[in-house]
Amino acid sequence: MILLAVMKEKKSKLAKHSEILKTDDHRTRSRLLDAAGIIFSEKGFEGATAREICDLAGINTAAVNYYFGGKEHLYIEVLREAHRRLVNFGALKTLAEDPLATVENLEGFFIGLLHSILDPSPNRWAVGVIMREMASHTEALAELVELQIRPTSRLFRIIISRLMELPVDHEAVVRGTLSTVAQFVFILQNRHVIELINPDLDLEGEGIDRMARHIWRFTVAGLRAVAISESEG
Repeated sequence: MILLAVMKEKKSKLAKHSEILKTDDHRTRSRLLDAAGIIFSEKGFEGATAREICDLAGINTAAVNYYFGGKEHLYIEVLREAHRRLVNFGALKTLAEDPLATVENLEGFFIGLLHSILDPSPNRWAVGVIMREMASHTEALAELVELQIRPTSRLFRIIISRLMELPVDHEAVVRGTLSTVAQFVFILQNRHVIELINPDLDLEGEGIDRMARHIWRFTVAGLRAVAISESEG
């Protein structure tokens, strides 16, 4: 009985130790992702080195290979994390799968999406790294599109299809989805120029809410007008 109790205690300690190691691994991985995001957003994939990423994270240089299998795989994971921070895929999926989702629910998602693009604090490097990739088109872009951007686009198409009351594969729905997403991409890529041209346009705080509501109303009105035109032939 004593031996059995000792074995159980050892097993419990090993399990706790394993959990601690997993937690430490997760924290180290997160530190690497954040540090890599900052460096990649400033220098791009080619200009960044594993050494400076690890120096910023305060981690041994070998950690890039250990946790990610090299700089290339780390860059892909940074892009995926950046996309996750900018687009709430779970919320979008819930809206797309709920035929009873209200216009207010959809508007709320649009407001959140624009905040994630324009609010500087939590997502600064995420915006920067996505902008760089969109301009440079490295080999990692194809993987990002396959794993995250295309599935996100499909969900948008379901929502646009519902708003237009047209089949999800209808060409007008495809164009409508592109037109909707393009507004956010334009603001993401050109915020500085937009503010230079329109110094009286508020893209901070509540100004983001107002801009998002405008985009939503503009989009819905346009999509429904196109849908009516399609139905009339």
